[in-house]
Order: sequence, then structure tokens, then C-alpha cells
Amino acid sequence: MGELKSAWELALEKTQKMGGEEFVSLSSNQKAEIAEIRKIYAAKIAEVEILIQDEEKQKIELDRLRRERERKIESLYQEAKEKNKDNVSGSVSVRKKP
Repeated sequence: MGELKSAWELALEKTQKMGGEEFVSLSSNQKAEIAEIRKIYAAKIAEVEILIQDEEKQKIELDRLRRERERKIESLYQEAKEKNKDNVSGSVSVRKKP
């Protein structure tokens, strides 16, 4: 009989079998950077929600801020992915948070 696996491990295997993205592990500094980006953009989004009364202009600005936030976070994941490729040897796998 095989070793028991957690639901997380089973989901990870299923994702990888379905052609999911490669997972990237982040350093504590990278995690802190992402948390800071999210905090800054949460404040910017709250500011827009308060200051811009026109619904259409508010929606446009909120969309822009959210895309900008996601681009910055994605660039950190890409940096980590590249760094992990340089540091990973053989069968060690890395993971990327969604």
C-alpha cells in the first residue's frame, strides 16, 4: 500500500498532470515584498473608491491599479522562477502560488 498524501499534495499532483504552471518557492524577503505591494495597492484602491465619484472613471482607475499590482507581483514571481532555475538541480521541484 502506498504512502498517504494530504489533500494539498493530491491537488498539486493533479495540477501538474493537467499541465499546470511550474511552482515557484519564494524567499521570506520576496513574500514580504509581495505583502507590501498588496498593502500599498489596497490603500490606493481605497483612496480611489473614496475620491472618484464618477462610476465609470472609478471603474477604469480601479482596473488599472489592479492590473498594475498584478504585474508587479508577477514580476517578482518571474524573478524567483529564474533564480530557482539557477539554483535547482535535478529532480527538485519548485512551486508557484496562485
